[in-house]
Amino acid sequence: MAPPTVICIGMAGSGKTTFMQRLNSHLHTKKDVPYVINLDPAVLNVPFGCNIDIRDSIKYKKVMENYNLGPNGAIVTSLNLFSTKIDQVIGLVEKKKDKVDYCIIDTPGQIECFIWSASGSIITEALASTFPTMPNLQKNG
Repeated sequence: MAPPTVICIGMAGSGKTTFMQRLNSHLHTKKDVPYVINLDPAVLNVPFGCNIDIRDSIKYKKVMENYNLGPNGAIVTSLNLFSTKIDQVIGLVEKKKDKVDYCIIDTPGQIECFIWSASGSIITEALASTFPTMPNLQKNG
């Protein structure tokens, strides 16, 4: 059975990464091992271990330099580049389906770069069509 997948989406500073850290810790405490994915190419520090981290294959600063982009353009372009590998990501999660109980995914704080981009749609639709998926929308306050 495919692991239920939580995609954490929200505004910058709304607590997505903090929520992900606490969810990850809670699941480990319960012995419900999650498969963890970071999709934020511009984050400096991720306070939890990731099975897949976009920063391992896409270098955000290099994308800015190579394509002469600003911060949001570089995030969108990084996600575009990563979305071409989404089948590989799904394959990796599927290989672990007997060993993990959940898949949890952190997304960029620049919500418009993820939600309103073609790559964000490709990523979320590919995940949702393969795994039972629950969006977690973080709000300030």
